[in-house]
Amino acid sequence: MNIEKLIFTNGLIPVITQDINGNVLMLAYANKEALLKTIDTKKAWYWSRSRKQLWMKGEKSGNTQEIVDIFSDCDNDSLLYVVKQKGFACHKKRYSCFNQVIKNNDSILKEVYNVIQDRKQKKPIGSYVGKIIDDDKKLIGKIREESEELVEAFEKNDNLVWEAADLIFHTLLILANKEFEWEQLENEFKKRRR
Repeated sequence: MNIEKLIFTNGLIPVITQDINGNVLMLAYANKEALLKTIDTKKAWYWSRSRKQLWMKGEKSGNTQEIVDIFSDCDNDSLLYVVKQKGFACHKKRYSCFNQVIKNNDSILKEVYNVIQDRKQKKPIGSYVGKIIDDDKKLIGKIREESEELVEAFEKNDNLVWEAADLIFHTLLILANKEFEWEQLENEFKKRRR
């Protein structure tokens, strides 16, 4: 990549950052100095438009981005950092900054998981998720209870779908409790697909 061919508008170029599995993590900006530091250190560096300073991703939080590849687009006016993400990319402690659904064709399970994460964060009054999400003992107890109910439903061939949905829901609660992102579950299933 010839850096001299890149187009920096007002000294900045947009940088899309994605992980090695293709998940888009964030959008930020780099100036020439940030890009050179990124190339030199193999860690993602950006320019903060609000603080007017260089920053290395994860410098304070430990959620670093190790550079795998850097690409420029066909017009040389934006960059793509492909990284090995350590921890969260988003300052709201989410794996990706892109979590606000406007329009998608995702599964209902992903939609449910997004609601669970929202209720974990906001803990609205009267929310079942808000009450149980941070209580490890209750979550473990519910998984045991729902597992037994699913086996019983299977043996009796009665309410099987209902009980399966209960177990899946509480499994999603456990994943949200440990702050896993939906994409991590999807990627695990993709790895297992044969």
